[in-house]
Amino acid sequence: MKRKEYVDWLRNLGIVFLFPFHTARIFNDNPEFYVKGPENVFSSALVNVSSFWFMPLLFLLAGMSSYYALRKRAARGYVKERCLRLLVPFLFGCAVIVPPQAYYAMKFHHGYRGSYPDFLWSYFTDFSDWSVLTSISPAHLWFILFLFVISVTLLPLMLTVIRRQYTPSWLNDPVLALLPAAGLAMLSFLPEIGGENIFTYAGYVLLGFLIATRDTIIDTLERARRGYLCISVPGAVGILVERFARGSQTDPLSAALHYPVYWATLLAMLGYGKRYLDRASAFMDYFSPAAFPVYILHQTYLIITAYYVLRTVEHSAIAFAIIMVLPLCLSVASYEAIRRTPGLRTMFGLRAHQPAATLPIS
Repeated sequence: MKRKEYVDWLRNLGIVFLFPFHTARIFNDNPEFYVKGPENVFSSALVNVSSFWFMPLLFLLAGMSSYYALRKRAARGYVKERCLRLLVPFLFGCAVIVPPQAYYAMKFHHGYRGSYPDFLWSYFTDFSDWSVLTSISPAHLWFILFLFVISVTLLPLMLTVIRRQYTPSWLNDPVLALLPAAGLAMLSFLPEIGGENIFTYAGYVLLGFLIATRDTIIDTLERARRGYLCISVPGAVGILVERFARGSQTDPLSAALHYPVYWATLLAMLGYGKRYLDRASAFMDYFSPAAFPVYILHQTYLIITAYYVLRTVEHSAIAFAIIMVLPLCLSVASYEAIRRTPGLRTMFGLRAHQPAATLPIS
């Protein structure tokens, strides 16, 4: 099976986008973040115009990758791989990587002056609410936990699709391919966990899996990419204006209007990715194995950097640039150490005996 280079490109670009996205969270108009700087319109716009497609794209690509993975290995091997490359890093990350974020949140928002060991005792004994930044939570690693649960839960259905060689013919029609937006909108009203809707994300994973079942589907999306873009861009502008004017809307009418834009945006990204990014590159060769450790590390480095930068740098644009770039450099440098250390390789989801391991959602 020919490797789908555009899937790697889209995923890795999504991981890199974490740095400007989470930096913008520090300066946007939402007060709920680990550290906060002066609010600016650019950051608020960046978060509002990207939050509706950013994580769904990663789940959609994960679904596509699951199809390719199950074509190469049996169900038991697939589950074992998910455990080693998702569950183990999640548990390690929650125990070691995430706590500093809450520690600096305590220092920033509440003026905490205790030692880090003292903080850890209170942190690991507070199970009050995942959404509280200063108590125990998976932080940004919720994505890994959700992906593990979704991958295992949907496995019987995915195996049935492969065994029966089923492919949804309606996805070969560029108009009918927009229909899943209705199902995603309905899923969005199911209960959330820690502020995130695992049912909607499971829908994106399953749709990605179905899209991958036949190359003609992605070829259709490639041909229809301009049409999807014509839905996506005006829709995104409308959503941005709405959120600035009225705030985020969650009523059924808003969902009915928003989810076609969300879904068309993802289809446009797949179409343009297939058209322009389906090629190997030196960047892909290096960053594909680095992407998962970078994801695990990025937010902790970003919060620590922001805490000190906001205390010393007054100019918001300069602070934004430092907070965005320095954690990226630290994350990549840490990956260089991780990939050379067998025990750490396992904790960060890298294959133990292969120097060129791939991201676990590939």
